[in-house]
Amino acid sequence: MLEPREASTLTARPREESMDLKRFAIFTGKVTAAQVTTYFLAGVVFYQLLTKDFYTGPNPIFAAFMRTEAEPALWSHVVRWFLPAQILRGVLIAAVLYPLLDTLKVWSFGKRFLLIASLYLVFGFWAAAVAAPGTIEGMVYMRPFITPYAHLAVQPEIILQGLGLAAIVAGAMVEAPAKA
Repeated sequence: MLEPREASTLTARPREESMDLKRFAIFTGKVTAAQVTTYFLAGVVFYQLLTKDFYTGPNPIFAAFMRTEAEPALWSHVVRWFLPAQILRGVLIAAVLYPLLDTLKVWSFGKRFLLIASLYLVFGFWAAAVAAPGTIEGMVYMRPFITPYAHLAVQPEIILQGLGLAAIVAGAMVEAPAKA
């Protein structure tokens, strides 16, 4: 038999507050803007510096399994879907981070940055369950024409993008001081 004091602890707890859609939309907008911007900038820089020959050079090894600008009919699909795909990625990243937002906001910038960068780079790239250049799965399952050099050459782009995204998102979690 329960004592009256114990019985009161079994009563229904107040329902948790529903998600603040305005707060979620603002957070999602910030994360999405960071995703689109850093993805584009890292891609532009490192495409020119390191990976262009994999797409269009004398031996375009990525063209064996990707749409490239060397084939305009196929490339038009990339041009059409590039921005919507990156917006969707931003929304998905925000949806995963949002439940942690209140916890992350009390952490220091460095701790937030480290967690977000780690989630993006480790789960989203290196340890992703997809065989792509630069991933662990890619190094195991891709054909030998995707050389160790190709796996290494894509690393700076993904690392810079992940660190940039993490820095912007971690910084965006700092709230402005309350007005007096």
